[in-house]
Amino acid sequence: MRAELPGVRLRLFGGTPRGGEAYRERCEALAAALGHADAVTFEGRVDDIKDAYAAGHVVMLSSISEGFPFTLIEAMSCGRVTVSTDVGGVREAVGDTGLVVPPRDPAAMAAAALELLRDPARRRAMGEAARLRVIEQFTLRQTIDTFRSIYQELPALGRGLPAQVVMPAPAVTGTGSLAG
Repeated sequence: MRAELPGVRLRLFGGTPRGGEAYRERCEALAAALGHADAVTFEGRVDDIKDAYAAGHVVMLSSISEGFPFTLIEAMSCGRVTVSTDVGGVREAVGDTGLVVPPRDPAAMAAAALELLRDPARRRAMGEAARLRVIEQFTLRQTIDTFRSIYQELPALGRGLPAQVVMPAPAVTGTGSLAG
């Protein structure tokens, strides 16, 4: 990326988990060995995550495994365009408001980021669309309304079936008694 955009910088936010210090040191050493120590910054934890998202033009998530990508939803809610890997629920969360690339393909991730960095108007439009997508689909109100709708449909789906209630038995550990 630096060959094409010499001023590009990679800022990594988030604390180092306990036990992960050696990994972080290896990453810092790798950036230095590749001649990019001046372009890669390990920012650590931030008090307000909005500051991290506001610090750059593109938010990248290079996960090789992901459930629901809350990080992308946070970035999108801040109006940031994203480049992320096609794992877990990423594609469903991002829709057409960000670029999604195959996992474990750093060249594709770099190409997508360069595409957005070179086109400020597109980047801005996609960031605005991302924010609207979050408001329309991922707010607490929207989530509650979606679950309410699903629950209201359940009785219709179960007509003609015997009613069943399934409850796990309480776990009993040690000695003692249950009083009711």
